[in-house]
Amino acid sequence: MKVKYLLWLIILSLFFFFPTFSRAITLEEAIDIALKNNSRVLLAREKVKEAEQKVKEVVAGYLPSLSLSGTYTHLGEVPSMSIPGMGEVPMGEQDTTSFVFTLTQPLYTSGQLSLANKQARLSFTIATQELNQTQREVVYQAKESFYSALLAMENLETAEKALNQAKAHLEVVESFYRSGRVSRFDLLRAKVEVANLRPEVIRARNNLNLAKERLAGILSLPSLSLEIEGKLEFKPLIITLDEAIKTAFAARNDLKSLEIQKDIAEVSLQIARVKNYPSLSFVGNYEFTYPGEEDEWDRSWNINLVLSFPFFDSGKNKALVEQAKSRLRQLELSISQLKDAIELEVKKAFWDMQTAKEVFFAQKKNVEQAEEALSIAEGRYKSGTITQIEVLDASLALTQARLACSRALYEYNLATAALIKAMGKIEG
Repeated sequence: MKVKYLLWLIILSLFFFFPTFSRAITLEEAIDIALKNNSRVLLAREKVKEAEQKVKEVVAGYLPSLSLSGTYTHLGEVPSMSIPGMGEVPMGEQDTTSFVFTLTQPLYTSGQLSLANKQARLSFTIATQELNQTQREVVYQAKESFYSALLAMENLETAEKALNQAKAHLEVVESFYRSGRVSRFDLLRAKVEVANLRPEVIRARNNLNLAKERLAGILSLPSLSLEIEGKLEFKPLIITLDEAIKTAFAARNDLKSLEIQKDIAEVSLQIARVKNYPSLSFVGNYEFTYPGEEDEWDRSWNINLVLSFPFFDSGKNKALVEQAKSRLRQLELSISQLKDAIELEVKKAFWDMQTAKEVFFAQKKNVEQAEEALSIAEGRYKSGTITQIEVLDASLALTQARLACSRALYEYNLATAALIKAMGKIEG
């Protein structure tokens, strides 16, 4: 009985800790899972949260702060003063306890607080843009892995079709051999063709398993439970090259992020320039002191206006200003370089998509012709007007055409996904 309960416990543990899918997932579901589970996306979300809290930290700098400090002092020997007629008079108490409440309120900071607030908000915007950028990249990876799995499925289907076609042809040859219409060589040649195609089916099935493994890694799911649903389809993306480039310049998160970094650099330059400007704060103290031999607490308070004016720092702030200027120039150059890279990326993806589309239509036509050629060859072989070699050649041509067509359709879908990614979008 104990063993039985242990087995049930293991099964339930596997069910709860390693969830499985009761059905195959579509491309849209795979993308949704990737955006929820992928570790890069989760990390980027945490950075957004961190930047959001940084904004709250800076805003708190405008508001007053209240602190409490306490001190206990024990003197080994109380200092005293000798006064004529009074003898030795102690100058303090041996044990003293004090508590001080301090209120601090910045009044004037030469704009440093407002600049720090602006900088923190821009950093939050950058973190948001980087999250969007990461999501866009993860979506592309999910599409790429899903399309690879679909291609592997179609290649497996093509290999199985070729094997079934060879088996069907073998049955025809065997019937001809029994009736004496073909030689034993033809029979052996047909059997060899079937035997050669079986390893191709095994390889295709193995490639599908590997593609599922890669997809499961992107989705952060156990690969054993992953099944996919769908097929490679031709979905035209209607857009001109100029429109694609214009969209990329307006939507790319990495470009926006770099432009915001430039804004931050400008704020940093302003902060560096006002570092040596004066600041004014209000500071109030309320102190409770308990002398060791007294029965009551002494109370005292004071208020202060604290002016700070660091008017000389041996050139340190000037160096900070020059660093900020250099950082600003670097970002301007980086923005220009990134725009050139984005334009090239868009052009390549656009041209790859156009090429893949033309190749797909050509291969699709080739498949139709190869299917017709095989049908004719099989008919002629049955009527005895052509040899078996010609049938096998036609069958091989059809298999190659189907594989090439699937590959072209995969490359078109991948190029379309790359163009959408290059334009800074998640979906077309």
